Amino acid sequence: MHRALLVLLGVSRLAASAEGAEPPRQRAGPYEVTLLLPQPVLYAGEEMEIEFRVERTDGGSAAPVAWARIRGVVDMPSMPAMARFDEMAHPEDIVGVYGVHPTFAHGGDYRLCLTILPPVGAASSAETYTLEFPLTVADATSSPTREGAKVQPYVLELIPTPRHPVAGEPVELDLSVRMASSFERREVTDFDVQHEKLMHLFIVSEDLVDFAHEHPEPVGKGGFRLTHRFDRPGKYRLFADVAPKDAGSQVLSTVLVVGGSGAGGTVAAPRPRDPSPSTRVALELPEGGVPTGRTVIVTAVLRDAGGNPVRDLEPWLGALGHLMLVHQDGETFAHAHPDERERGVGRDGRIPFLVRLPRPGSYRGWLQFERQGAVETLEVSLEAISPAGAR
Repeated sequence: MHRALLVLLGVSRLAASAEGAEPPRQRAGPYEVTLLLPQPVLYAGEEMEIEFRVERTDGGSAAPVAWARIRGVVDMPSMPAMARFDEMAHPEDIVGVYGVHPTFAHGGDYRLCLTILPPVGAASSAETYTLEFPLTVADATSSPTREGAKVQPYVLELIPTPRHPVAGEPVELDLSVRMASSFERREVTDFDVQHEKLMHLFIVSEDLVDFAHEHPEPVGKGGFRLTHRFDRPGKYRLFADVAPKDAGSQVLSTVLVVGGSGAGGTVAAPRPRDPSPSTRVALELPEGGVPTGRTVIVTAVLRDAGGNPVRDLEPWLGALGHLMLVHQDGETFAHAHPDERERGVGRDGRIPFLVRLPRPGSYRGWLQFERQGAVETLEVSLEAISPAGAR
């Protein structure tokens, strides 16, 4: 089967939204596809609508194509391990216009691949045509839509047992992902694997002191369960990084309040931290600092206790390192992974992370990696600044 692949290089700034600008348009074989963005900017954290017009141009003039079979896939070229959005496009009210509705986990540079498939019943040798459009997605914090009005297709549901957990005692956490747009808030039962797990759960205390990265076990059809012990009373935010089947990566969160010890009980002391960890970390930041709303490289440089570069990093959860960052507000979360386009990631203890921070201010972070079969967690901190000229 022949596949015509048309690649549009560079970074799109959504030219279609600019006044007087021509919308992005590509051709493959007899087809011409024009990208039509109903909203001037695409934002993370809410369902977006992406429309496009499909025409045949092999007859001397352009004619809209009705009832085409078109597969829309959205991914991030810089993070090939991230789950993809994958949906068959649906026809809109105008003949020849189709749409898909992705939700972006965070801002950044994405890619929309549109594959025009042969009609049902066509010969196996029939051609398919794939066209690519780069997409630039803004951070959720810059969206003009108020929080309560955003269309969010999924929500995280948490049921703790006991209902009112107390510090120092185990609590069973039952988690499920539900479709917020369905009338009965239907439970999601099928997920894509991301970094070797179906769910990554990050538990962070309100004061950003306590941190845990857990992997709840699947229970039944669509549920997840984790037994956890909270060291201290207070408010905790739980961030779930999941990928409902073909919907792409989603970061969902909820809050759990943990009470003090029960009658006659005592609150457990915080887990002791190694006062002299075997690995030290320093962050190399871009010149001028880390700007908000931009994807930049932040390199973690790991050295052993003697000051020598670490050379025994081992893959853990599909990468040589994971970097979790939480803003001082306790709600804004960023999960960064190594730049998979770079060669020699981890060489001499250097891990370049693709970092994008949506809010200015201080961030507390946790760098996790594996050495000699043991997972280590190191705390880091950095400041995000508004780019020059930003309002």
